[in-house]
Amino acid sequence: MVAESRFGLIVHGGAGSLQRSMRKDIALRRQILRKSISEGYALLRKGGSSLDAVEASIRVLEDSGIFNAGSGSCTTIEGKVEPDAAVMLGDLSCGAVAGASMVSNPVSLARACMEKTDHVFIAGAEPLRKFARSIGFEIHDLEPNKMRLDQYEEYMKKMGAGELKEWPKNSALLGRYLGQEYGNLDTVGSVAIDADGKVCAGVSTGGRFVKLPGRVGDSPIPGAGLYADSSSGAACATGAGEEIIRVSLCKTVCDFMKNGLDAQAACDASISLLSKVRGVGVAGIIAVDLIGNYGLARNTEMMPVSIRFSYSKKALAVVLPEEYDVIYSEKERNLGKLKM
Repeated sequence: MVAESRFGLIVHGGAGSLQRSMRKDIALRRQILRKSISEGYALLRKGGSSLDAVEASIRVLEDSGIFNAGSGSCTTIEGKVEPDAAVMLGDLSCGAVAGASMVSNPVSLARACMEKTDHVFIAGAEPLRKFARSIGFEIHDLEPNKMRLDQYEEYMKKMGAGELKEWPKNSALLGRYLGQEYGNLDTVGSVAIDADGKVCAGVSTGGRFVKLPGRVGDSPIPGAGLYADSSSGAACATGAGEEIIRVSLCKTVCDFMKNGLDAQAACDASISLLSKVRGVGVAGIIAVDLIGNYGLARNTEMMPVSIRFSYSKKALAVVLPEEYDVIYSEKERNLGKLKM
C-alpha cells in the first residue's frame, strides 16, 4: 500500500509543435489544465479512486473545446469527427472505444465498456450508438467547432499542395479518395495513483488532423496509447499514433518500471528508444510508478502538462517549452519524499 502522502496525478494536453494559432490561447490552455488537475486531485484527496480521478480530469479537457478531444476533436479528411478513448487499471481491466462521435465524453463511454461489457474494445459509430443508448448515455452527436473547421481548411490546402509532411501517402490519395482536386497532435491523457496504491491510465483524442475515416491511432490500444498494471505503474502516450503503436510505447515504459526504473527514468529511456528507431518530433509520455513517482518525457517541441501530488505544495501547469524547468526543479525538491 502506498503511503497516504503519495497519491496524485499528472495530466497532459498533447505533444507536438507550438503552432502560431496556439499562442493566442496559452493562458486559456494553462487555466484548463489547472482545472483538470484540480478536479482529479480533489477526488483523490477525499479518498477517491485513481479511475475516478483520471476520468474526471479528462472530462474537463474533453469539455473545453480547446484540446483535441471530445468537443474539441479534430476532423477527418471528410471534415467529420471520430474520437477515440480508453481507460486501463492496474488489474489489467480495460475499456476502449473508437469512433465515439455520439457522446460528449468518450472517456466515460470507454469506462462503461470496461465496466458494463465483457469486451475491451468497441469500434464504429453505429455499434457505439446502440451501446450508449442501451446503458442510458445521452446521445449528443459531436460536430467540429469553428477552430477545428478553420484548421481543417488550412490542412486541406496544404495537403492539396503536397505540403503536408505528416501524411505523404494520404496526400497522394486525396484526389482519388474525395473525387475532387484539391501538425497538431494534442490528444489528452491522465495517469493517477490513489491512496490505496492503485494506478490508472486514461486517454481521449479526436485523432490526427485530416486522417482517413476509420483510422484508429494509438490512444485506445492497450500497450500503445496507454497501459497500467499493478506490478509496474501506469503510462499514457501522445503524439503520432502510428509511431507509438509500432514500438508499444506505454508497455515499454511499464516494462522499464517493472525492471526497476522509476517513472522518470522509464519515460526518458522509452523516448530515447523511440527517437533512435523512429526519429524525433514524434511523441511524449507521462507515467506514475508504484511508489508515487511521476515521470514525463517527449521528443517534440512541447507537451502541455499539469501535475499535482500530495507531497508537493501546489499544482503545476506548464504549456510552453521553456516552462519545463519549473517541473524539474519541483521534482528535485521532492526527491527525498519519494524514497522507499
